[in-house]
Amino acid sequence: MRLNDVISAIFRGVGQVMFQNNILSGILMLVGIGFNSILMCLFALLGTIVSTLTAIFLKYNSNNIKNGLYGFNGTLIGIAVPCFMSINIWSILLMIIASIVTTLIVYVFEKQKKLPTLTAPFVIITWLMLLISYAFPILQQSKIEHTISKEPLLLLQALSLNFGQIMLQGKSLFTGLLFFLAILVNSRKMAIEFFLAGLLSLIVCWLPFVETHSINNGMYGYNVVLTVLAIANILNTKTHIYIKVLVGFILSLVIQFVGLKLGFITLTAPFVISVWIVALYNTFFDSKK
Repeated sequence: MRLNDVISAIFRGVGQVMFQNNILSGILMLVGIGFNSILMCLFALLGTIVSTLTAIFLKYNSNNIKNGLYGFNGTLIGIAVPCFMSINIWSILLMIIASIVTTLIVYVFEKQKKLPTLTAPFVIITWLMLLISYAFPILQQSKIEHTISKEPLLLLQALSLNFGQIMLQGKSLFTGLLFFLAILVNSRKMAIEFFLAGLLSLIVCWLPFVETHSINNGMYGYNVVLTVLAIANILNTKTHIYIKVLVGFILSLVIQFVGLKLGFITLTAPFVISVWIVALYNTFFDSKK
């Protein structure tokens, strides 16, 4: 594979985190991460490079490599390490190994057709990395006590972080804006869906048992956004597409709510589970019509 193709695959891999097979989209997402954290930006790029080069070395499907489909889980693994762990030689080594393993898992998922891969490899491997970090204190970040006080709904912040948290970015409002632009340069339709999903997910602010702090930090929106984009654009949905989008929307909110209440680090698991439920329905029921 030529160097230009490899570079293109790496940036497309970043873009594929939000289903954007577009070089510029990937670049804008990296810039957005950089607004929040330069370190996370560098690790995102490194994770994508490792995952993509692994697929090239193992001679996996060349079209999938060029389209970034082996890279995006590595992108998220790269971001997860500085997000949840201290940075040292051991956490960097763990990130490299994890990025390699995600590529192997993506390859295994390709052998079946019922469930799309999505970010399942990232979720599985990150949960395993967190378990490893609990066993090895050298991987753990210094504990910081957070005091959560009652706060008003900050609409602009909540909307922006609904987008930013897709890539674990929870500080800079510019990050969410750049993520939206990254979608817009590739697809106006998906950009509208992206925005509306993020906006409509704020309905949880009217539920008395949902903390405003979590809403303001984008914790209830990012899985909804990914779920809506996937069901509307990625799944082979032949009938009742809007009903299925709504079902996925509600499922992802409910699963995220339960996960947060139980104290789980949910990552993008609510998105994956919600889309898988709709995908299985499509396979076993829609295909018979």
